[in-house]
Amino acid sequence: MADPKVSDEAIAVLVDIIRTAGRDLNAGQRLELDHLISQGLVAVAETDQGRRSYAVTEQGQRLLDERGVGANEA
Repeated sequence: MADPKVSDEAIAVLVDIIRTAGRDLNAGQRLELDHLISQGLVAVAETDQGRRSYAVTEQGQRLLDERGVGANEA
């Protein structure tokens, strides 16, 4: 399968998910999150005290690695 096309905003959301499990996403980032989930780049993780958290999938991490993006760079 070809790598999905993702925007710079989507890359930033992936990094934020790595950093905070998606707890601090704004409304625009949450829209991007829906696309990332549908592309298989992010998965819903265990809920923490009634709040959803998210995790970057192996496919999402590969995409970041291919782009040379680390969690400390965005």
